[in-house]
Amino acid sequence: MTKFPDDWIDEVCEADPLSDDLDLEDDDHIPGGLPPTREEIDAGYTELVRWQSARAFQNIEKPLRLRNADPDFFLKPQLKFLHDAYVLAKFAAKIGADQVRLADRRDQWPDGFVRINKRTIKVEVTSTHGDRKLGEEYREPRGMRFDPVEDWHFRADSIPNYLDSAIRDKVSRYGARYFDCWLVVYLNINEWGIRQREIEQVISETMIRYSGHFQEISVLWKGTLYTASDSAMQGHA
Repeated sequence: MTKFPDDWIDEVCEADPLSDDLDLEDDDHIPGGLPPTREEIDAGYTELVRWQSARAFQNIEKPLRLRNADPDFFLKPQLKFLHDAYVLAKFAAKIGADQVRLADRRDQWPDGFVRINKRTIKVEVTSTHGDRKLGEEYREPRGMRFDPVEDWHFRADSIPNYLDSAIRDKVSRYGARYFDCWLVVYLNINEWGIRQREIEQVISETMIRYSGHFQEISVLWKGTLYTASDSAMQGHA
């Protein structure tokens, strides 16, 4: 497939991100407040579907998300929109988007939209958490968790397969439909830095491999946004 001729993606990738006081690195989920009622969840969703700044968007999704204990957040399908909103908030801030919103849940795709430099970008969100079964680890009371170095290596070794699978599933499910979408992959596997450069290379190669299927691909990993167009330029440097 042929890439869009416009140079607006380069402008997006070079845009200044929002200031550091917009705290987006809160992956350690700490519940705060009483669980939201169904009415509050519906009201939050209605607000997140409305166009607004990235800061205002996060000011809605974050408090609502943090009011859900881990089992609820991971196990209740009606809260999936908060997963997407979390990734959209990160993405919008990283690219310096002017506005962001979730898509209407009645639509099959995309998951959301961002506006930057007067352009509207369709955003599809997907996540991979490795071999963690989200929610399963929270069915039992929490206690201290032993995380040996061997597991760090295991997670590092698993990243190429899980990242490829997450993107491949999107391609196989909807095919050419995604050609005008920006795919954002939330790679939620942490190896505590033992293979940082190696995995960054894997991310770059994987994005380039699938770049013909999407308008653009980005991977969010450990607070950094990696983008396929940047990787391709580096590869030809």
